[in-house]
Amino acid sequence: MSSVRATVLGALRRPGTDEYLVQTLEMPPELTDARRFVGGGIEFGETSDDALEREFREELGVDVAAGPVVGTVENVYRWNDRAGHDLVVVREARFADDSLYGTDSFHGIDDGGSFEYDTEWRTVESLLDAPEPFFPRGVADLFAPDGVDHLVSEGD
Repeated sequence: MSSVRATVLGALRRPGTDEYLVQTLEMPPELTDARRFVGGGIEFGETSDDALEREFREELGVDVAAGPVVGTVENVYRWNDRAGHDLVVVREARFADDSLYGTDSFHGIDDGGSFEYDTEWRTVESLLDAPEPFFPRGVADLFAPDGVDHLVSEGD
């Protein structure tokens, strides 16, 4: 039996700009690389704000403070012929150390060291216009002016 995975992503915005910190996910050669906000799984008994702060510490070695919830995305998808279902909580976040906003890129290590990634600052508009997908599908819609705060995203 499959289960729903709870995850949290941090919408960390660079002050004075419309840029957010996003990670680049390297995909297999037959696929295009993808981008997403930094975050990861919520462990049993852990709140989404605690999980977000832990994920930034573990992956990037930086402290953040989790902010308000922007919205949620129910992401139903197929990957490598397997069904997946994530409930993604997107929260605002901010660095505990303001000097980190001047850093152009961070190097992250995820999943116990099984893969590495780099980050960059990007606007939501540039992510939507880029050839690389912005995952999970629908997260960018949470930033639309019409106030979407929960959506269901289904697709491959």
